Amino acid sequence: MADTNKPHAKPLVVELRPGNHAICTCGQTGNAPFCDGSHGGSDKRPEIVDVDTMPMNFAWCTCQNSDKLPRCDGSHRQLWDDPSKPPMKPE
Repeated sequence: MADTNKPHAKPLVVELRPGNHAICTCGQTGNAPFCDGSHGGSDKRPEIVDVDTMPMNFAWCTCQNSDKLPRCDGSHRQLWDDPSKPPMKPE
């Protein structure tokens, strides 16, 4: 049985189409990975991602341990990997 108290193991990867996108940095949005204003009253602000002409994949951190929030930097692997085994393969 999975431990539901642990953070998610993988980032949420979405394709962003050309245009401006407000990406959540507080982790409280109900419309992940997009900002829905849940940060109100805090010092958090969304990251604005401007996609020029070609769609791009965006990996949104769900564990909130990334040093590059809101972008995933692979920190979730440290939360789940067994130190006696090789690290998880990239998503």
